[in-house]
Amino acid sequence: MRLVSILLIICSFLLITCEIPVGLEPVSGVEGKITFHGNWPADIKAAAIIALDELDLENPAANLITYSNLIDPGTNEAEYFIQLLPGQYYLAAVGITVDPGFFAVKIDSFLSAESIPIVVIDNDLRNLTTPININSQEIEVVDREIVF
Repeated sequence: MRLVSILLIICSFLLITCEIPVGLEPVSGVEGKITFHGNWPADIKAAAIIALDELDLENPAANLITYSNLIDPGTNEAEYFIQLLPGQYYLAAVGITVDPGFFAVKIDSFLSAESIPIVVIDNDLRNLTTPININSQEIEVVDREIVF
C-alpha cells in the first residue's frame, strides 16, 4: 500500500510539472523531383536546386537564399525539399564544381565573396524566369528535368 501511495505521488508530480506539447508548426517551401538524363559532366561534383530572391544568373551568389540537399553525380532521379518563408522566389538547378563536403563547409565564405562554384544546368529558361510564390504554411511542388 505504501508503494502504491509513493507511485501515485510521483505520477501526480510528473503530471503537474510536464508541459503540454504544442507540436511542430507547419512549414512553407518547395519540394519536388529532379530527373537527370544523359551522362553527368566530369566537372560537376554534385547538383542542387537553389532558391533566389531575385533572378540574376550572371551572379546567383548575390541573391542566393538557400539550397536543397546535394545530389550525387550519376543519380538519375532525386527528391528535394527547401524550406522557405512566404514570398516570391526563383528556382534554378545547378551543378556544383567543387567537392560537396568543401562546398557545404565553405558556403558562408562563398556567399560573402559573392562567388559560388556552381554552374546553372537548367535547360528550360521558362523554369528559371518563372517565379514561384510561396504562401504561409504551403508547400509548392516543382519538378525539374535536366538533360546533359
